[in-house]
Amino acid sequence: MDVSNIKLIIWDLDETFWIGTISEEEVTPAPRACDLVLMCSKKGIVNSVCSKNDVKPCEEKLQELGMDKYFVFNSINWQSKGQRIKNTIESMNLRAPNVLFIDDNPQNLEEAKYYCPEIMTALPDKIPDLFEEIAKLDKHDENMTRLQSYKVLEKKKKIKDSMDSNEEFLRQSNIRVEFHTDCAAKLDRLHELIFRANQLNFTKLRSTKEELSVLLCDKDADCGYVTARDKYGDYGIVGFYAVKNNTVIHLLFSCRTLGMGLEQYTYEYLGFPRLSVVGDVSVKIGADVPSVTWINQNMTNTENEFEETRNTDFRVLMKGPCDLNQIFSFIKNEDMFDCEFTYVSREKHSLGVSIEGMNHTTQIREAYSITDEQKKAVCSLPFTDSNMFSDSIYKNNYGMIFISILTDANLGLYRHRKNGCSIAFGEYIYPLTDENMWDKYINKEVYTANCDFTREFLQSFSREYEFSGRLEFSQIIENLRFIRSHIPDETQLVILLGCEREYKNNMLPAWNDRHLDHIEINRLAHEAFDSRDNVTLFDVNEFITSDDDFNDSINHYKKRIYYLMAERFTEMINARADKNITRQTSKAKLAYLTLKQKVKKLIKPHG
Repeated sequence: MDVSNIKLIIWDLDETFWIGTISEEEVTPAPRACDLVLMCSKKGIVNSVCSKNDVKPCEEKLQELGMDKYFVFNSINWQSKGQRIKNTIESMNLRAPNVLFIDDNPQNLEEAKYYCPEIMTALPDKIPDLFEEIAKLDKHDENMTRLQSYKVLEKKKKIKDSMDSNEEFLRQSNIRVEFHTDCAAKLDRLHELIFRANQLNFTKLRSTKEELSVLLCDKDADCGYVTARDKYGDYGIVGFYAVKNNTVIHLLFSCRTLGMGLEQYTYEYLGFPRLSVVGDVSVKIGADVPSVTWINQNMTNTENEFEETRNTDFRVLMKGPCDLNQIFSFIKNEDMFDCEFTYVSREKHSLGVSIEGMNHTTQIREAYSITDEQKKAVCSLPFTDSNMFSDSIYKNNYGMIFISILTDANLGLYRHRKNGCSIAFGEYIYPLTDENMWDKYINKEVYTANCDFTREFLQSFSREYEFSGRLEFSQIIENLRFIRSHIPDETQLVILLGCEREYKNNMLPAWNDRHLDHIEINRLAHEAFDSRDNVTLFDVNEFITSDDDFNDSINHYKKRIYYLMAERFTEMINARADKNITRQTSKAKLAYLTLKQKVKKLIKPHG
């Protein structure tokens, strides 16, 4: 038995943790049993109970011994132990090879191994030896942080089990995640995490401390660690990533976070770099996996668990596709923000489908007056859902509204033949109503938003809708005028313009000469709004100054560009907001605490 692999010890009670049978006689702790539990707790090894007994006398005895606080996820009843042990391991997000089960009954040990073939087992006579061996381990957790984290996990499981769905539980948990770049200062903790993480270690690269130190100093490597907290507690450092040349070197998380969605959230944050998964992992991540929408969500904090102060006096709406989403990833998620980005639908009929049209200016305009009957008809389509006609832009009182018009230059419009309502979907050069294009959609040779099209649906859709083509550029401006006229005069409307620099590596026919489209749209926008004090045209061309600033399309930029834009956003918001509110909330603080260090890594001088 390699004790260095132990993360959890599951204890039997009668004739194991204590001498005697509690239902028949007075019991006393077994030699070194209490010492082993306490020492393990201070070395980051957690303890649990699996006993065939009545709950009350066992709990009272553990309290009398002062040992109850060192155990989590206890299972005390008269059912067979094998399945219970398996359930405990799964509930704690652990793996059987990292668990030791101690019991005086060999039959119970064999039953545990039947349900968990890789589990370690021992009879009580091994307790003194275990104490000596574990005492030699170079592991230290004097504050018992791992024990406390599992107490939090235990509390969360009880609440989760009382709810109707896992997503409902996650949303009310108020999960907050931050990304940090001062990795060198956390070298020991990150090195430990690299070697301990298995279930959520996607590359399984076990770098030595020296190798890790070299990697952290590599100016071409994007390295960071992840911290997380929610309404139940602070988990501290729970993840680490390292990306170089758009390829993942390290991506790993503590098993304590399994089920929270941190892996997918971080992978999205990194922009889906190339990832070769090594070995088995407990979750799948990728661009085809539904987005995690419950992390860093905007919600009222009624329990005062966090330091953020909810701001009801000055609020900001960010509404648009990936450009705004990427910018926002660099901004600390204060409660002052409402965000409406491209999202993955979670409604039953559209599960996994990407909803992009909601931020098309035509749909934003129609959200102002769409009837329930019109919405019902449109939202019955497989690539739509009930959230895509959000009218919060008109209904809520925002101090600033940021919108991006990138989708207008790309998506095709379809008008319902009877009710007149329009829907934006797909690349405009591939009309859904053109029978010559149907095989492309059915075979997913073109963009489908992860929707499974059939010929029967496309025939039905063509009978109900007519193709309006791409929106005329002048109509984009008219839609923006409509939006401006239907929000309060005092609200500052910020419109993100498109990039006018040609992306020379374009391989998509629908995106040919897109920079020329942007030049004309931007010109019309300047003519319409330059004289308006309550409209700001945010010119991305101030930031895109070389071909190296693009990622994979004219609409996708390198992280350093989004960082610079986020910096400008924060300046604009702080300048607009009331000074008193700024002092209260610190507003849109950048997520990176070591700002200067990050700027050095991200910003490259252009030659």
